[in-house]
Amino acid sequence: MLSAIKMPKLHDIDEYKIVRFHHKVGDVVKKGEIFLDAELEDGTERCVGFYLSGKITEIVVSVGAYVREDSLLGVMDDGN
Repeated sequence: MLSAIKMPKLHDIDEYKIVRFHHKVGDVVKKGEIFLDAELEDGTERCVGFYLSGKITEIVVSVGAYVREDSLLGVMDDGN
């Protein structure tokens, strides 16, 4: 089953800048692994983007992009 990977709320700010991805399309990941680093007003914070295990099938944002809470970051197949 395909599941959306969405940006969680990290702090009380409007948007986050994507700094670096820790995985790429085709990677098989486990629940709790770090998906990306997001830059906040006061530095960089790691964002846990995986609440399921599965294979990343698509990443729809790029490094340098600004995203808001609940924005679609990508899609993964959880194998169900």
